[in-house]
Amino acid sequence: MENPRFFVDSENQDSDSITISGEEFIHLNSVLRLKPADEIEVCIGDGMVQKCVLVEVGKRQAIAKVLGKVKQKPILPHVTLFLALTKSERMDWAVQKCVELGVYRIVPFESKYCTVKDKGNKTDRLNRIAIAACKQSGLAYLPKIENTVSFEKLLSMVKDNPQTIVAYERATQNAKDVLLKLASDKEVAIIIGSEGGFSLDEVEALKNAGAKVISLGETILRVETACVALLSAIMYEMNNWERT
Repeated sequence: MENPRFFVDSENQDSDSITISGEEFIHLNSVLRLKPADEIEVCIGDGMVQKCVLVEVGKRQAIAKVLGKVKQKPILPHVTLFLALTKSERMDWAVQKCVELGVYRIVPFESKYCTVKDKGNKTDRLNRIAIAACKQSGLAYLPKIENTVSFEKLLSMVKDNPQTIVAYERATQNAKDVLLKLASDKEVAIIIGSEGGFSLDEVEALKNAGAKVISLGETILRVETACVALLSAIMYEMNNWERT
């Protein structure tokens, strides 16, 4: 059985010991009921897996001693998912699955036809989902979940990135033609709209920013399905589904 894995902030670590607190401590203490001398793995989200042994389990935190470190191979290219605000259950599912697939960063954004608004609690919730997904899939790289941005801010963030891809139901350019030309040593940005899709003005603005607008086939996919479908295709084309 593999040792349980926990994620902590970098400030919770010094040269040879790590403090586990908050929700991760609750899981360690109340759910797993771990004790001193139990071995665990601790990550700060940078790809380093730290082999540790618990030396103290208190009422609010645990202290672990670092025994060794192993660097996990990064998933390339770094893929940033720009995801339009959508219903919570759909957004949660999309984030969970995209983290499992190896997404590097997730940026929610608002667009004209979004049916929901950011009430200010999305980042914390989505970060918890990302941590759980990393544990489930054995990833030591924790994707950064950023605060919601405006559509105008999105345009400035992807401007001049030649590897920006927009999934659009009315597009005529085949996805494969674009994906085959991606370079693994440069960041890829994928943009998925809301349930209401993009307005024509938004599509033109994305094109003017340098984005490639592609079709995902004849069927119209749900937001969460489009995220997983496009990210999966990129990971396949970049040989991330091969064992080394």
